[in-house]
Amino acid sequence: MKNIALALLMCSLVISAGSVIAQECACNSGQCSPMSCQSCGTYQQNHGFCWRMEAGYHSNNMWPAQYIPTSRCYVNSAYTAMINNGWRRQNLLGDYHFEPGTNNLTSAGKLKAKWILTQAPEERRQIFVQRGHTQEDTTARIAAVQSWAGHQSPTLEPAMVNDTHIVSEGRTAASVDHVFVGFQTNQPAPVLPPDSGGTTTAN
Repeated sequence: MKNIALALLMCSLVISAGSVIAQECACNSGQCSPMSCQSCGTYQQNHGFCWRMEAGYHSNNMWPAQYIPTSRCYVNSAYTAMINNGWRRQNLLGDYHFEPGTNNLTSAGKLKAKWILTQAPEERRQIFVQRGHTQEDTTARIAAVQSWAGHQSPTLEPAMVNDTHIVSEGRTAASVDHVFVGFQTNQPAPVLPPDSGGTTTAN
């Protein structure tokens, strides 16, 4: 404590006397004598020392409050990465969304791309394309999506399309349709069961 008090006292003396020296100092304009320039450098050096002492004093009193926001940002960055990865998978067009050979969008691919561009949150309207077997396939898929999106509406902004290494874990639209059609076909009729003819005895 004695050292800190002594340092603060010295700072106050330097700062009070420094105002006179600062008025004499015109080093930047070139209108000063060697003596005044030397005094100016001494004042700036001492003033910087006092500033560091004051900053260190306040930093110690605040500890650890000044480090909490940074730590929270690092923790929240993990959630941000998970959210971004989730939306990247949600907006992913996989192999089943493109026609084999031509890499044009299928009907299912067009429906999903339309949902992404019109129904997803505005800040998440970015389409991701699963990479093809070759670079030419990937380029053709991106071009197909951009061409289709550009003919949908004159008010829509150009679609943001990027390739990704994520693999779509989907199935063909025909297999999904077969499951739903089979479920509806084999669904029992919503009627009461037939009367078995038995009688019940009231207690």
